[in-house]
Amino acid sequence: MKTPVIAAFFLAAALACGESYAGACSVSPRHALLLHGGFLDYEEEVAPAHRELLQRLLAAGNARLAAGGSALDAVTEAIAAMEDSGLLDAGKGSIVNTEGFTETDASLMEGVSGRSGAVAAMQRLQNPIRAARLVMDRSKHVLFVGATGEATLQKLGAAVIDPATYYQEYVPPPKPVGRKHGTVGAAALDRCGHLAAGTSTGGWPGKLPGRVGDSPIIGASTYADARVALSATGVGEYFIKRAATRDIAMRVQYLGQPLQAATDHVIKNLIGREDKAEGAVIALGADGEMVVSSNGYGILWGWVGTGRPARVGTREPGPSGPDASVDNPTR
Repeated sequence: MKTPVIAAFFLAAALACGESYAGACSVSPRHALLLHGGFLDYEEEVAPAHRELLQRLLAAGNARLAAGGSALDAVTEAIAAMEDSGLLDAGKGSIVNTEGFTETDASLMEGVSGRSGAVAAMQRLQNPIRAARLVMDRSKHVLFVGATGEATLQKLGAAVIDPATYYQEYVPPPKPVGRKHGTVGAAALDRCGHLAAGTSTGGWPGKLPGRVGDSPIIGASTYADARVALSATGVGEYFIKRAATRDIAMRVQYLGQPLQAATDHVIKNLIGREDKAEGAVIALGADGEMVVSSNGYGILWGWVGTGRPARVGTREPGPSGPDASVDNPTR
């Protein structure tokens, strides 16, 4: 009788690749990691330190995934490192609002289970993305906000800092009123075939106190399911109203649109042409396809995967599917 054999097979697969990732993933030979460091709305030189940071994180994440590490861990660790770097508008490098203090947001989602965690308007968390992971792993909730949420997360183990001495305010480059805001994000595919995504930010320059953008909103900035994992950056109000990353995922699922086409339609046609708002998305498919779409000059991005060497760029990189024969250079 074949039924017990089939059941045993799926039980073994569940134990090897369950949502807890207790063991290393080894079912699939394919893995991938896609990172972003914020939207670019005009041509500018990205500092070597930014490129070096992404190169280092791609190398570390690739090694983790190749060894069987989970997509969720790869995303969490990459974003935490970007938060700690002080180079981008997330974590230590977060901007100040119009009243001169910092409020940070982050979210995290695991595609295989739909588990999600998010934090918003946090003032004393060292790593908002790790706090989002605590929400996911140690509570039955999805989103914690403000001072009371922060106090609860501290009790759950979140590390806190002294805002007066910790934050390094993001200063735009000397271009015409530079608006690069440096939200960070990641999407990963592990060797169990599971996807995860996350986003972290200090918000938009000039924001009012208490403003929350798309970064902590599941389906607006961060989204992952069995098919795709996405993270967004840009003018968050429009990503919230469009439920942008959820829309992209549903276009792939219900309409059968290719990932590149679905992403470009939401970013370039809806948010770009119709809303006249700026933004970008990174998207990773379960087949290893990696997409970078922007309706402005570009986005600081980096990717690496099975059979694909690490690359860092600031313009849309062109096709990156598993069957792509040419790895187009950054334009």
